[in-house]
Amino acid sequence: MAPSRGRKSQTEEGRAIIKQIVVKKVPRWTGGLRDWQAAVIAWILDGEDVLCITATGEGKSALFAVPILVLLEVAKNPAMYPRGVGIGSGIGELVAGTHVKPAFGSVLVEVD
Repeated sequence: MAPSRGRKSQTEEGRAIIKQIVVKKVPRWTGGLRDWQAAVIAWILDGEDVLCITATGEGKSALFAVPILVLLEVAKNPAMYPRGVGIGSGIGELVAGTHVKPAFGSVLVEVD
C-alpha cells in the first residue's frame, strides 16, 4: 500500500527508522520487527485506524507496544530522526487519541 499523503512513517525510510528504534530500545529482540509489523506500526504512527487479525503468537502485541517506544524515542531525540517520521500528526495529539482494543486474535487501534 502506498503511503497516504503527508504520512512519512509509511515510507521505506520511515519503516527502516521504526525497525532501527526497536533494535536500539529492545536489544534482546534479536529478530526485530517483521515487515508486516513495521508496516502496520507505520500506519498507526501516521494516525490511521488499523484492524489487524493474525494467529495467536504472531506479534500483535508489538502493534501497541512499539508505537509507544517510537514516540518516546523521537520525543527524546528529535534531532536524530527526520521530521514527520514516527510522529503522525503530533506526538501529544497521537498519544492522547490512540485507543487499543486487543480481543481474541485481533487488535483494533482507533486514532481520534
